[in-house]
Amino acid sequence: SSASLLGFRRFLPDLVPAARTPAAVFIMVSRIFMALSFHIFQTIWAVALRERFNFGPKDYGRYFAFIGFGFALSQGFVAKYLVKTVGETSRGRRQLLLICAVALGGGRFFIYQTDNIKVVYAVFGLIVTALGVINTIFTADTSKIASPSELGGLFGVLGSMESLAGISGPIVGGLLARYVHPIWGPLFAVITLYGLV
Repeated sequence: SSASLLGFRRFLPDLVPAARTPAAVFIMVSRIFMALSFHIFQTIWAVALRERFNFGPKDYGRYFAFIGFGFALSQGFVAKYLVKTVGETSRGRRQLLLICAVALGGGRFFIYQTDNIKVVYAVFGLIVTALGVINTIFTADTSKIASPSELGGLFGVLGSMESLAGISGPIVGGLLARYVHPIWGPLFAVITLYGLV
């Protein structure tokens, strides 16, 4: 796998042998890329909402409530239905992951092409649904990779990697916005990272 070529497995702790398996490395790298994408994107999107749509405190509250409700709905109902109907086979799961990754990256590109807030909400509904589906697939697959005694450790490794992405993502986003382009630098990085997933 590409993760093996990068020598990623060398950095994983010996305490959780399951974290060194190719399947675990794929999930880990994918989740890191997704977390980086999210945090890089946030460096420009919060500002864009204020500047392009004159968002105030009530607007932000409504927006984040919509995101939270959409994500809960996605993981609670939509993801289960899609995984059950499409993702039963390995091929179906791969296709579902690919579609979701395209929606996550492409959706973020698309919302910068419109000035219609209703379109933004509609596209973010799709993005949040895709995120819920991917998270459900990764969580279910992670539980199959490790033995019960290693499962907690594997989730801990995944969580710590995503936390590191949460620290480095805003820094990378800020540097790209400052030295490359205020919007297209971070946005291109986000699309590229989702493309790698």
